[in-house]
Amino acid sequence: MTRPSGWEKRLNAVVAKHQALPSVFGTSDCYLIADDGVEAVMGERMYADALGYKTEAGAAKKLRQHGFETVRDAFAAKFAEIAPSMAQRGDIGVVDREGVLSGGLFTSIGFMTRGTDAVEFLPASAVTYAFKVT
Repeated sequence: MTRPSGWEKRLNAVVAKHQALPSVFGTSDCYLIADDGVEAVMGERMYADALGYKTEAGAAKKLRQHGFETVRDAFAAKFAEIAPSMAQRGDIGVVDREGVLSGGLFTSIGFMTRGTDAVEFLPASAVTYAFKVT
């Protein structure tokens, strides 16, 4: 499937949006960064009813409602897994931080994920799982 026209501009807007937002569940978190990226690239969210949570427990509940335990499970159900070294801008992925999985988005300046207080950009080599958004 070809990405729709204008996806690069929409993806850049997602990056800028999350850089300006604080780390708050349901506003800018590791799932929303990836989901906003998917929407920019594909024109639709991964799971339309996965929004509306405000806490870590609420985010986990939304995942479980879809039958997932982790963001990796949610991403893998929608997209083909690829080697992180093969990921391109607009693809999504997951980093493993001492057993805690955090989702994110491949951008032109690195893998964007949510840190404790702000967005972080990591090298692709830090990404544990990657998924081709097509």
